[in-house]
Amino acid sequence: MDQIDILSGLKPDSELYTVRRERPDFVEGAELCRETVLAPNHDFGIGHAMRAAFAARMARFIGREDLARAYDLLLEEAGGDDALAAIASAAAQPANATAFTQALVRHVDLVTERPRDNTRADIGRLEAAGLTNPQIVALSELIAFVNFEARVIVGLRVLNEVA
Repeated sequence: MDQIDILSGLKPDSELYTVRRERPDFVEGAELCRETVLAPNHDFGIGHAMRAAFAARMARFIGREDLARAYDLLLEEAGGDDALAAIASAAAQPANATAFTQALVRHVDLVTERPRDNTRADIGRLEAAGLTNPQIVALSELIAFVNFEARVIVGLRVLNEVA
């Protein structure tokens, strides 16, 4: 069982669990993607704890407190501090955060809450805050995955309830 199974409420003896395993590449791919975006071999200056904090923040904005709590645990395991806990809580922008962190928080919030409002100018703001192309790509991958994961969980929960 992976995090998607657990948070979707799928049981190994359920039909939906079995159906999901008919495409093992999707099940294994989602878990591999999760591991890669949260704890990559090269973090490009966006460490494991910060990634977990952003993931928890996004999950809260999406309304998936169960997913947020799973990411809170990762944040604790990664040795997160009070500043990262504030980010994870989905509170306002941390007051004493660096320009780099403020840019990351702003972008995570924008793309999660209002993806249609994201423009090339927003990427320019990340560059102006000192982010490199690999950092922007890494952040984008994290944002995309957490939003994908949350939606898959919701979809599977609905299917599980009607099955």
